[in-house]
Amino acid sequence: MIDAMMSDVERVEQLLMKHWDIRPTRIQALSTGHTNKTYHVDYGSRASVLRVSWPGKSAEQVQREASMLDHLGLAPGLPTLPRFQSTANAQPSAQGEDGSWLHLFEHIDGTPGLPDAAEPATVDAMRTLARLHAAMATLSANASSSPLAWLNERYARVSARPAPPLPTVILEYYDLVLQRIGMHLAAAETWIRGPARWLHGDYHAGNLLFADGAVTGILDFDDVGQGAQWLETSFALFALTRDASNEDRFTFDVRLWDTGLHAYTAMQPDSEAPDLMRLKRDALMDLFCADQVLIHLEAAQRGLWTPGPGMGFLACWRQLLASTPRVR
Repeated sequence: MIDAMMSDVERVEQLLMKHWDIRPTRIQALSTGHTNKTYHVDYGSRASVLRVSWPGKSAEQVQREASMLDHLGLAPGLPTLPRFQSTANAQPSAQGEDGSWLHLFEHIDGTPGLPDAAEPATVDAMRTLARLHAAMATLSANASSSPLAWLNERYARVSARPAPPLPTVILEYYDLVLQRIGMHLAAAETWIRGPARWLHGDYHAGNLLFADGAVTGILDFDDVGQGAQWLETSFALFALTRDASNEDRFTFDVRLWDTGLHAYTAMQPDSEAPDLMRLKRDALMDLFCADQVLIHLEAAQRGLWTPGPGMGFLACWRQLLASTPRVR
């Protein structure tokens, strides 16, 4: 059974034959992410994943991801990371006629999303993030970058573009929410500190593969950036412990959040960050919601999908509407 639309299947088939000389036997459209469209591809006895970016993605971003994966490929102790399959002319990627970037990755075993036994999976996910951060910290970062650099850059990109097509109930508060996000970021500059290092940029259960409760793979290094690693740690904890069924307001499992933080800091000792993360948890939650809203809005601006119910978006949107940014 082919799960993508036929026109989409035919287009993907043409891309695979043209750039990789592959004639697929089955194509399955995977759940659309915030930045790309992806397809599971079977051919012969092999399986791969084709990722198609939005048109206009910069060559700099493509190179940044490739450089990071090259660097992390030498790091011990990490689960399986994406590996590029070279094109027919021995290139790591190809570019479509519409300007989108095409990458074919080797298949990684595992299932995305937290398993039913959430606590051991969350603990392993946070230990994995600690190892990932340690490996990323060995790659030089811009010493003058703000610890909020990747967030500020995302906010600047979204703010510079027109509002995307949105439901009326969301669109009427669009300018207000962007204003609130800017205020939260300005307030955070007064208390968020620490050196800027490389970050994954979108670490959550959907970008992790699990088997038997353990992380087998980390996906989507498409949005790596720079900032405070402890800030990304807090975001990962919110992402892993959130109650996705509650769209009226943002809620999370506080006990599991603390358990995950302990798992991370046991491998990445830090004298200040754990206490600060607990002390400023409410403010960090607002920043996490700002990040989530920006990710979703940017995806909508790129035409990938329209935010709505069931996407983990509305809870953060409503959290920001109810929040009062303050300089701390």
